[in-house]
Amino acid sequence: MLVLDLFGKKKCEEQIRELEARVSSLEGEKEEALKALERREEKIRKLSSSYQEARTALNDAQARLSSLRREEEEDEKLKAASPLPGQPLGTQDCKRLFKRLEACRSPLGDLLTGYLTGKGEEEMPPGVEAFIRSIRSPRGYIILHSPELFTMVLIPPFPVEKNVLQRGESFDLGLMREMTETPALIASLHAGDSLLGVALGQDSFEEQESVMSQVKEKHSKGGWSQKRFSRLREEDLRNHAEAVVERLKPLLEKYRPVLKYAVIGGDQGLVRAVAPHIDLPLVERSLERHDRKRSGEALQEVYEFVLYRS
Repeated sequence: MLVLDLFGKKKCEEQIRELEARVSSLEGEKEEALKALERREEKIRKLSSSYQEARTALNDAQARLSSLRREEEEDEKLKAASPLPGQPLGTQDCKRLFKRLEACRSPLGDLLTGYLTGKGEEEMPPGVEAFIRSIRSPRGYIILHSPELFTMVLIPPFPVEKNVLQRGESFDLGLMREMTETPALIASLHAGDSLLGVALGQDSFEEQESVMSQVKEKHSKGGWSQKRFSRLREEDLRNHAEAVVERLKPLLEKYRPVLKYAVIGGDQGLVRAVAPHIDLPLVERSLERHDRKRSGEALQEVYEFVLYRS
């Protein structure tokens, strides 16, 4: 029997099914879109984080580069001002230098003499300050500067005690001469063979003596033999230091009123052991081993100036 769909019920139901299917499809697309949006937002967050990290790293790298460039510029300035290797001046060298410097005259009164402790700040002519900074000295500096002609910096044998800067028609060499005539106790300390002496100036020893003792030499054996050897050697060194201290006592008693400094150097272990027994201002130097027959070389080493030229 044929039933007429007068009210379009079937058609309406079909439309509903189609719309439901469409809604279901759109909901699926919506979910996919939302998931894609979440993935996109997560990607954006990650990209933003990566961008910030990269930006921070770039800023740090640029800061390091700027710092390195500044250091490089400072190094170049120091290299430009760096002196030639220092020239040690012995007794005769100093005397010749003094004669030449005494002959220098300037009617403009612009010859600069400087005695600097290295601990204070003094106003320097252009170029001289950088030149001094390129030289390291624990005893201060002596500056001799003739504008447009030369600059000399000398490391003195004894410490500069106060800053003095003066200009004049000639150089003031008074303090340099005083240093060559400074009375000093000298202790060149080396294992088994130390040189002690008193000098009232650079020309000769007033009194000197050698301290000799047996100190075991190094050997290549290891294990217990090495440890035993080290103990025996340390004992030898202590005995040598004690012998040096005993020989120093009469020198100090006799010359203490006239001595200004004690110049001490050599093996650091012996220096540390002997130094507390010397009641004088200490000047530590790198003193070579010298025997009694070559003691004049030790004297030259103690009183030498080191000259740098610009």
